[in-house]
Amino acid sequence: MADTAETTTKLIGAMLALALANTAFAADWKFGAGVSAGETYTDNVALAPPGAAQSDWITQITPTFSAVKNGARFKADVRYSLQNLFYARDSNRNQIYHQLDARANTELYEKELFLDTNASIRQAATSPLGATGVNNTNATGNISNVRTLTVSPYWIHRFGSVATMNARVGVSDVGYSNALISNSTNTNTSATLAGGSAFSQTPWALNYSDQKVNYTSRPDVEFTTTSASLGYLITPRIKLTGVTGYERNQYLYTGSAPQGSFWEANVAWAISPRTKLEVGLGNHYYGKTKLLSFSTHGGHLEWKADYNESVTTSNSQASTNTAYLVTSGGAPVGIFVDPTQIQTNSVFLNKRFQTALIWTRGRSAISANVYHSSQIALETGQVSSLLQNGAFQNTTSIKQRGVSAGWSYQLTPLMSANLSASLARSSYPGLGREDEDKVIQLGINRNLSPHLSGAINVRHQARDSNQSGADYTENALSGSVNYTF
Repeated sequence: MADTAETTTKLIGAMLALALANTAFAADWKFGAGVSAGETYTDNVALAPPGAAQSDWITQITPTFSAVKNGARFKADVRYSLQNLFYARDSNRNQIYHQLDARANTELYEKELFLDTNASIRQAATSPLGATGVNNTNATGNISNVRTLTVSPYWIHRFGSVATMNARVGVSDVGYSNALISNSTNTNTSATLAGGSAFSQTPWALNYSDQKVNYTSRPDVEFTTTSASLGYLITPRIKLTGVTGYERNQYLYTGSAPQGSFWEANVAWAISPRTKLEVGLGNHYYGKTKLLSFSTHGGHLEWKADYNESVTTSNSQASTNTAYLVTSGGAPVGIFVDPTQIQTNSVFLNKRFQTALIWTRGRSAISANVYHSSQIALETGQVSSLLQNGAFQNTTSIKQRGVSAGWSYQLTPLMSANLSASLARSSYPGLGREDEDKVIQLGINRNLSPHLSGAINVRHQARDSNQSGADYTENALSGSVNYTF
């Protein structure tokens, strides 16, 4: 925990130092602070298999801090929580989790030179094969801290109506508390020259990107892509785009080298001012690819759907993806990465589809989410234990699919109720293993005063697996209060 605390101090210090360097530090800042306290009773604290379950009382105390600034040339958003968990039955399980989501953007020079800075500390499942739980209050021993710090200067220059240049360099430090997953420094260099308004009928772009992942305990990885694209507006609402280029990747492989020319063809259709659709096909060195992007909003409904494929690493995903704060009745219970993300030292092909919608009307809000993802290890045939550690241990592919739904209802101006349920299925062909995870939760939230709120939640979660000893069930009841200063 000392290393995590030291890292947290450095990350927060870096963000505050950037803020203090801004000449308008004292103006337009909005600071916030609060503290939440909660008590949870669970009949299976470690999500152990039947016959080994132990009950426990978990006390949670979480102070929080936030700072937001929206200036003309400097914007920042810093949110930090210090989650303290105390277990009545076994104090050896007590934990402190740091949770940070901080980002800042500075205009260094006259709408041309900018600087992005991001820092995060979040929790993620160490292995998808272990018990995961709905948040990090379960003492599963399967939770790792993931920390990132990224500094990225970039230059935007407009050549009148002819073209716009966007050049960026980003350096990210990515670290894991799980010693089996290698830490790394990621260096991303990219440049794009795109046609300006003079080419509105035939938009074009030249692109270059290079990503180097320098690991501390495995061979380095590099992804380099050069491409050109040309579009044509058939109508003001329909655009065709063709992309061609060459990609040269460096990672451990057997067989053909991970490089070659590629092409993509996309059709974008602005069906209405509120509805957009884009579909595409392509061919890369690893096979044929597909693309889907759909969004619509307006009235009572917001709906999005996406499908994409990419060659990536866990470290690259950690340095580019946004964390999200999981709460229960207003009380933070963890900052988690996407539940389908995996921790591994291997390069893999990630195929992911997701669709989500939110419908609101009157006092009700209904949400639904469906996803399907496949992660396929590309560094197969390697005997290095460093590559076998993590999610791809004893398997070369992972398939995850799931559906979740939630309903929130405003009972009174001060009280609301929420109900959520999810079903997720994971398969590991190399192991012959199939898991099914089910969660259902019901909660009541009430504002007790302008600064004080309370909540009561009940949950049931279960895993059914065809592997002996991997099943578990849990029932839990929790109450919490949250005070903001």
